[in-house]
Amino acid sequence: MVRYERREGVAVLTVTNPPVNALVQPVRAGLFDAIAQAEADADVGAVLIRADGRTFPAGADVREFTLETANPTLATLCSRVEACTKPVIAAIHGTALGGGFELALAAHYRIALTGAKFGFPEITLGLVPTAGGSQRLPRIVGARGALDLLVSGAPIDTTRAQAMGLVDKVVQKNLERAGLGSARNMAERGTKPRPTRDETRGFGDAARYLDLVAARRTSVGKDRLPAVGRAIDLVEAALLLPFEAGLEMEHVAYEDLVNSPEARGLRHAFLAERRAGRSGVIAGVSPRPVSVVGVVGAGPLARDVAISALAAGASVRIALEDDTAITRARSRIETVLGQAVEAGKLAGAERDARLGRLSVSDNYDSLAEADVVIEALPEDPVRKSHVLGRIGSRALPRAVIASSTAECDIPTLAQASRHPEAFAAMHFIAPADRNRLVEIAPTRDTAPDALATLAALARKMNKGPVLTRARSGLVFNRMVSAYYTAAALLLERGAMPAAVDAAMRDFGLPLGPFQAQDRTGLDAIWGARAEDCASRIPVLMIENAWYGQRTGQGYYRYETGEPGAQDAPDVLQMICDLRDDLGFDVQTFTADDIRKRCLAAMANEGARLVAAGTVARPSDVDAALLLGLGFPRAKGGPMLQADLTGALNMRNALTGWAEEDDFWTPVALWDDLVKNGRRFEDLDARA
Repeated sequence: MVRYERREGVAVLTVTNPPVNALVQPVRAGLFDAIAQAEADADVGAVLIRADGRTFPAGADVREFTLETANPTLATLCSRVEACTKPVIAAIHGTALGGGFELALAAHYRIALTGAKFGFPEITLGLVPTAGGSQRLPRIVGARGALDLLVSGAPIDTTRAQAMGLVDKVVQKNLERAGLGSARNMAERGTKPRPTRDETRGFGDAARYLDLVAARRTSVGKDRLPAVGRAIDLVEAALLLPFEAGLEMEHVAYEDLVNSPEARGLRHAFLAERRAGRSGVIAGVSPRPVSVVGVVGAGPLARDVAISALAAGASVRIALEDDTAITRARSRIETVLGQAVEAGKLAGAERDARLGRLSVSDNYDSLAEADVVIEALPEDPVRKSHVLGRIGSRALPRAVIASSTAECDIPTLAQASRHPEAFAAMHFIAPADRNRLVEIAPTRDTAPDALATLAALARKMNKGPVLTRARSGLVFNRMVSAYYTAAALLLERGAMPAAVDAAMRDFGLPLGPFQAQDRTGLDAIWGARAEDCASRIPVLMIENAWYGQRTGQGYYRYETGEPGAQDAPDVLQMICDLRDDLGFDVQTFTADDIRKRCLAAMANEGARLVAAGTVARPSDVDAALLLGLGFPRAKGGPMLQADLTGALNMRNALTGWAEEDDFWTPVALWDDLVKNGRRFEDLDARA
């Protein structure tokens, strides 16, 4: 995985571990041995570290974080590179992130190709660097730059990296040639190594340095991950402690954090989202090229899908026949993009460019040149089938046709499209321009490259695809229904909406279940399914036309001019009357009781989806709620939470609550997990 060549007095070490040249043990060992070989070779005057393929080493493998790392560790390798008695130059292209950035910092000099990215994303996984990055970085860039990189996790480009002193030279092309030339010149001139540990550029004003550290501590406050505080401590230590002591402090911080609940949840979230868009069906399959996206519809969903496709760089054709609403589609998109410009989120020139790629028509013939056509009409199976048939007769022979549906029969829609081999459901979650979840459900007839095309398009739209089997409700709707049902049953037994919402917000969700329903609209969420809910409350809410914010009242009252939501006395009275009608005694629920029931309801429904084969693995359920519901990433998802609680404890709790209502009956998969001593994470590993 590491190729050693001697060229013109330079030892060229090339990492070859596609696709991202991850610094796994064989790569670390290869680099370690190659540095020793170069140092011992009298004909070598400098060392160049580079990589084949699309990127300089982009970090380590997240799956190895909790394993006992085989020697040499990344920290040992970086120390060996820095201690080399001959100058070591890192030639960087692509993304030098995490461990890759630490390797680059350990080198004595850095040259980069324009477009390269540098950063420490460890904080997004609840961690800090582990190979000296937190100690070398401040020595070059000072407190502000180090804190920005370590605490935000956001990468920087070559322009900023060079301005901060992280990169000595930026080239537009021919990085390998430029790197070799620089290394050869150093060898000929006898240039000495420049160990980063000896740098003091970032320590010029010690008082200012410590003031910046103190200010960052204050700004992050208590509402933060443990890793944030440890990262700030490490930046402070870089100034106050000897280098070796700082390394030891970094090592202790990493070891403390790596097995913390937050880091485990964040790692699980990262892997869940990455797995959810993968399938053996599309492994190695190239997606079809997409330059034009057709969108059918004129409502909010169609508007938001079109906005997302424009943001992905596609030309967009919106079309809808027999509906005058299409005449307002362009103005609605112009309004949204205009608001983004006013808010500073979008440049005016970019808005104009996007609008230049947009056309609106009342004739489906305008979709004839679209590479992908997305039907984004309301959940009406008759209308969807009719429209898909008309689209299918006009589409390009190689066009992929998708329907944003979760509730309609997907195989029936596939046949209606006249191209079942090119059809799949592509379910967007409102608001579709901001919500990151897209569920993609193929049928048995869907061609692999059609499925790969929709998954690739979703990613270009900055969304996370979750592949699922075609089943009513798919994943998200079924999970949310279970969550909202559990919340309603809590109201029947004694809780109140504000208490339930507060408990789930404190857990980390952006909105409580009743706030979320009010925002979306109870009629949109429940529709004709309210009668199927285990609680009568959604039915009574809809019968009273208490749909939510849109109607001025849902679970809360929304008065014009009043800030936020207010308690709705008539809703509270309805809940009390229902308890009396059902003959229920009022129970007292703590915030912990509420969270346990809501999370258990989600996990039980997730287990049902796993058992039915609706998802390939339990973590796909977690990915859907992380992306679509805003489930807190540090918690990982309901299936990971169930693992942390334990299958036996979960089954026993559900069994006890099932005496109140059959809704809580545990699915049979819990028995299998208990019997075999397995967790959902074990099923993830098998898939």
